[in-house]
Amino acid sequence: MKSRSMISLAAATGLLDAITAAGGTPDRVLSKLGLERSIFANPDGFIASTTFARLLEVSAEETGDECFGLHFGERFEPRDIGALVYIVLNAPTGAAAMHSFERYVHLHNEATTVKFSIEGRHGNLRYLLTGLTIDSIRQQNEFSMAVILKTFRIIAGKEWKPREVQFAHKAPADISEHLRAFGNHISFGCATNTLVVEQDFVGRNVPAADRRLYRILKTHAERMLEKMPPGNDTLAAANRAIAEAMYEGMPTRARVANKLAMSPRTLERRLKAHKVVFKKLLDDTRRRHALDYLRDRRHSLTEIAFLLGYAETSVFNRAFRRWTGSTPSEYRHKSRH
Repeated sequence: MKSRSMISLAAATGLLDAITAAGGTPDRVLSKLGLERSIFANPDGFIASTTFARLLEVSAEETGDECFGLHFGERFEPRDIGALVYIVLNAPTGAAAMHSFERYVHLHNEATTVKFSIEGRHGNLRYLLTGLTIDSIRQQNEFSMAVILKTFRIIAGKEWKPREVQFAHKAPADISEHLRAFGNHISFGCATNTLVVEQDFVGRNVPAADRRLYRILKTHAERMLEKMPPGNDTLAAANRAIAEAMYEGMPTRARVANKLAMSPRTLERRLKAHKVVFKKLLDDTRRRHALDYLRDRRHSLTEIAFLLGYAETSVFNRAFRRWTGSTPSEYRHKSRH
């Protein structure tokens, strides 16, 4: 059974305040979409990508701000998105940052297709939203491009502007806010949303990057990508939520259910339909990740325990012995031969 494309609720951080600041009434926006305020209490959860796009469109209508998505993106703190942005910010070069964004953005928004390429003296970061059942996605296009620009300005400086910005939607009647926010070189009605950057940005080193953190976060993100089966069904979504919860701490049933925007009871019911119980799924997910991390050899046992959501290495050791009959150290030593 396939599910809808989802986006992390972290993308909605500050949205209700932004609606109020623009003169709108958040509850009126939510009621039009049949949503409750309570879903925004958990930024680690997920919401349907189409619903998020509609939220921005309805917010623009409610506030009378035709550039609501752009303005919300400008005030948005990219770090609130979490691991994806921290990987980008700690990449060693501008090119590595954009390649990282391309590779891992799907963990944040399943409806997003990103492609980074170097063409001649320029780099092109193409961003496209696909599969959304909504007529207009202007607001999310502009929100996303504003957040992307703000993210790369953390690397390049707050005054940095790309060579050109292209939008996939048609030009609005008034583009003065777009010129102010993105610079003078803007195009509309293009094949994709695109950030065109100069060669000096692509090749520049990022002196503030933490190479060790970059490596750890990338390793974790790779594991999450590997464990995402095709189809995005219930088990795939649950596996992904467990992997994220492991990285953030104890992956309890309640925390995983919150990430999926459902109650723990609903999660258990949906897993039961696949003849799976949460405890077994969690155990299997931890075991698979543990074996991968140990074969990788780049992490200490303490780091692996942390990445699996264990408070203490000793607890990880006991669990691993239960899974394999040996300790993590013994397994790592044997796998060398």
